[in-house]
Amino acid sequence: MVLGSRQEREICVGRILLWEGRVSRARLIAEFELSPIRASEWLRDFRESFPTWVAWDPKLKAYVATHAAYVAAERAAGNQPGAVMLAPYLSGEGGRQLSTDWIFTRTSPQNFSRINLAIADRVRVKFSYCSMSNPEPHERTVEPHCLVKTGRRWHVRGYCVEKHDFRDFVLGRMSKVKLLTDPSIADPSGDQAWSTFVGVRIVAHPKLSEAQQLVVRNEYFNGTAARVEKCRAALLSYLVQEIRAATDVNVQPPPDYQLAIENMDECRPWLFPG
Repeated sequence: MVLGSRQEREICVGRILLWEGRVSRARLIAEFELSPIRASEWLRDFRESFPTWVAWDPKLKAYVATHAAYVAAERAAGNQPGAVMLAPYLSGEGGRQLSTDWIFTRTSPQNFSRINLAIADRVRVKFSYCSMSNPEPHERTVEPHCLVKTGRRWHVRGYCVEKHDFRDFVLGRMSKVKLLTDPSIADPSGDQAWSTFVGVRIVAHPKLSEAQQLVVRNEYFNGTAARVEKCRAALLSYLVQEIRAATDVNVQPPPDYQLAIENMDECRPWLFPG
């Protein structure tokens, strides 16, 4: 990957630092196919431009993000590099394509990076959490094993110490995320809903007319009768919500629902668990 300007290179380094919580020469070599000397130059330039953003950790052999880095990045405005580093994705140019990716929830890079570090280093995290079933802030201790983006939101999958079970947590509902030194004990392979895959058979809603079903099949299935999507059982509810598929065609009619899940007997045990 060739990046022309120093500012472009620093944005790349800064994004890794902010969103992963640390950056190293080895990480840059792997990500951008740099030589060791070139990777060291990238880090040197970044440290010169943002001296308060990094602190060397000799044990990890990496530069870790400081609190000052997140504060400075949050305060950045306009075209300053810090503001660009807070954006997880690059914007398109030229106006020839438009992605209407409306963002309703904001992801904190500091919280994201702390979860990411907990997963990488196999340690626990503690945070304050609010949910629809328990909207009052309450403390959770979790051994996270995966960060996953489903639709418009980031989720954390991990073992909840309080509930003694693997659970799903919405990143945007977390606050006061703190890395702990306690090691993660639960084996992620024991997360049955995560390790189980379901073949979800998606079809045009059967209550559409034949002509309307053909329109839907041409749009979503390249003209075939159905599409089978392999999905982790833990993510099945999010898939159904994302594509707005009917799970009961008698109470979820068209035109509100144009797609439907055909193999509900297989999918039902994993949908919207209480």
